[in-house]
Amino acid sequence: MKKLTLIITLVLILVITTVASCSSGTEEMAEEEGIILSSPDVKPGVTSQGSAAMDMDWDNDEGTAIYKESEERQTSGGESVVTATDSSYGIGEDRMIVRTGDMAMVVENVESAIERIKQLAGTHEGWVVASSMWKNGEALAGSISIRVLAEHFDSALKVLRGMAVEVKYENTSSRDVTEEYVDLSASLENLEATEQQLQLIMDKAETVEDILDVQRELTRVRGEIEQTKARMQYLEQTSSTSIIYVQLEESGLDINFSADKRTGIREGESIRFTLQGVSGGIAPYSYLWDFGDGETSTDENPTHSYDSSGYYTVSLTVTDDRGNTDTQTREGYISVEPGWNAGSIASKAWNGLVTFGHVMGNILIWVGIFSPVWLIIGGLIFWRVRKRRKKESR
Repeated sequence: MKKLTLIITLVLILVITTVASCSSGTEEMAEEEGIILSSPDVKPGVTSQGSAAMDMDWDNDEGTAIYKESEERQTSGGESVVTATDSSYGIGEDRMIVRTGDMAMVVENVESAIERIKQLAGTHEGWVVASSMWKNGEALAGSISIRVLAEHFDSALKVLRGMAVEVKYENTSSRDVTEEYVDLSASLENLEATEQQLQLIMDKAETVEDILDVQRELTRVRGEIEQTKARMQYLEQTSSTSIIYVQLEESGLDINFSADKRTGIREGESIRFTLQGVSGGIAPYSYLWDFGDGETSTDENPTHSYDSSGYYTVSLTVTDDRGNTDTQTREGYISVEPGWNAGSIASKAWNGLVTFGHVMGNILIWVGIFSPVWLIIGGLIFWRVRKRRKKESR
């Protein structure tokens, strides 16, 4: 008996843990979508001692499932218990639809757009789920998600479109949760009926062991009831309100470019210029590069070479589809050094030869001009040397 009781206890603990984790999952999903789940005041409509007394008929003309009034008598310990039910749910007449919108827009100013969207949520009987802003280069970008009443979903989207310079994309989706809600309602009635039955058994339990067994089962059932109610409340709120996610970026342009090499470049060597990114604006874009040597390009990522050494200023102008422009200029961005070139070498050699000729010519001219002096000096030296030799010969 003890072994059996231990096994039952372990099974109940496992079931309770599973129910708690499922309930936690529903709460996390609700929190992410901006829904606050409280203890729901759900009126299940029908409860009966023992099994649920619930008959469902289908109206084929309208496609409506109706839970009709039913009555069941149950005798427990000589007492007669009567429960009456009158619960109906017209699926064809009032379906539960969860609608979601997702937009990406270009606006003139992200900060003011987020404030206007917050006001939009309030005027459409909704609230802000989350919002954020960040820097994208020199421009601002942001995102915001709001909930509005389901009947205001289309009008809210229309207002959002009116705020945009351009809507980059817009997606809407719908999910019918009517069938799930009806199933949960039926499950809730069964669980509450089981809870009442277990409570009657608890009242009649005599031994501590029986009381503990029933209490564990009651805990399990109550956990499932809370889980079911939470899920029903989540479906009620998500179908009565719609969530809209909005991504925002500014229409003002911000650009940045780079070169694969900036220094140690030889004459005639190719350089790759790269547009690192364009923030804001409206595609498509046009490009105008000025390389500082009189050459230009309209390619997005051009290649260029310089024929002469020196420092060059490079600029890039980007224009979007609406005529907005942004220019980035970098002074002395490229440094080009002299490189080997046959023509250049020949030219330098010729210049060297001409220079040498000039020097030699200058020397000859100087010698010619001072030739009388050189003759006198030479004659004196010759006379002196000759005189010395005569003395030595004597």
